[in-house]
Amino acid sequence: MLRTLPFESSNSLLDVFQIIFPIFALLGLGYVVVKFGYLPEATAGVLSNFAVRLAVPVLLFRAIYQLEFKSAFHFQMLASFYVAAFFCFATAIFLARVFWKRRPGEAVAIGFTAYFSNSVLLGLAITERAYGESVLTPVFGILTLHVPILYTVGMISMELARRDGKPLGETILKAFKSIFSSPLMLGIMLGAACNVSGIVIPEIIMTPVNMLADSAITVAIIGIGATLTRYKLNDRIGETAMVTAVSLILHPAVALLISHYILDLPKIYVLASVVVAAMPPGVNGYIFASLYDRAVSVAASSLVMASVFSVVTITGWLLILDHLL
Repeated sequence: MLRTLPFESSNSLLDVFQIIFPIFALLGLGYVVVKFGYLPEATAGVLSNFAVRLAVPVLLFRAIYQLEFKSAFHFQMLASFYVAAFFCFATAIFLARVFWKRRPGEAVAIGFTAYFSNSVLLGLAITERAYGESVLTPVFGILTLHVPILYTVGMISMELARRDGKPLGETILKAFKSIFSSPLMLGIMLGAACNVSGIVIPEIIMTPVNMLADSAITVAIIGIGATLTRYKLNDRIGETAMVTAVSLILHPAVALLISHYILDLPKIYVLASVVVAAMPPGVNGYIFASLYDRAVSVAASSLVMASVFSVVTITGWLLILDHLL
C-alpha cells in the first residue's frame, strides 16, 4: 500500500501521480532552464559534479553509517534484484546480436545500458516518497553493491567480447581500482567503516553532514534534467526502444517474479527490489559506452527515451505493487 496521502484510496492513479510528479517536475525544471538558456549549458556539469562527487557520497555515507546491516543485506532480496539485472543484461546482448547484428563489444555496451538502473538518484527519491524511510534500508543494501557488481561484470564481459582489449587480469585490476576510488564508493566504504567500528560522530560534525546530504537528491535530479539537454534520439530507434523496454518493463517484472512469486519475500523486500529495478538507465550506461567507444549513440538515446517513458512505467509499477501487496 502506498504511503498515506490526502486521499482515501491508497491505490488511485492520482495518489501515485502525487508521489512521482515532484520528482519529474524537478527533472523537467533542470531540462527547461538549461535548454532555453535561463541557465548556461555548463550548469549540467556543475550540478552533476556537485551531486556525484560531493553531495550524494555524503548522503550514502550518512545512510550506511546509520544502516542496520542485517536488515539491509537480505540475501534473497539481493538475489531477486541482481538475478533480474543479469537476465536483462544477457537478454539485451542477445537481442542486439541477433536482431541488430551488433558486434560483441557493441552488444555488451547495449546490455550494460539496459541493466544499469538509476538506482541512487531516482530510486532513492521515488522509493522514499512512495513508501517512507522504512523501505530505504533494503534499498541501501542494493545500492551498496550496485556499482561494484554491475561495473565489474560489465567490464569483464566487455574485455571477453573485445579482441583489441588488454589482458583480462589487468583489466579486472583496473576496473576494481576505478570502482573503489569513485566518490560514491568512498562514501559507502567510509560509512561502513564508521558503522562497523562503532564510532560515534558528534552532533557538531553530523549537522553539516546532514545539511549536505539533504541537498543531494534535489540537486541530483535537477542535474539529470540539465544533463538530458546534451543527448538526442538518433536513427536507431528500434534498439533504443528495446533497451527502454528491457530496463523499464523486463527488469522489474523479473524482480517481481522472483521476489514475490518464487521466493515469497516480505513486502518491504519486494518493494525495494522491484522499485529500484523499475528505474530508467542512468548516465553510467553512456559513460560505459563512451569508455569503450561502443554503441554510444544507443546509450545516449536510451537515456532520453527511458527517462521520458519512465513517468508512465513507474506509475504503473507503483499501482501494480499496491494492488498485489
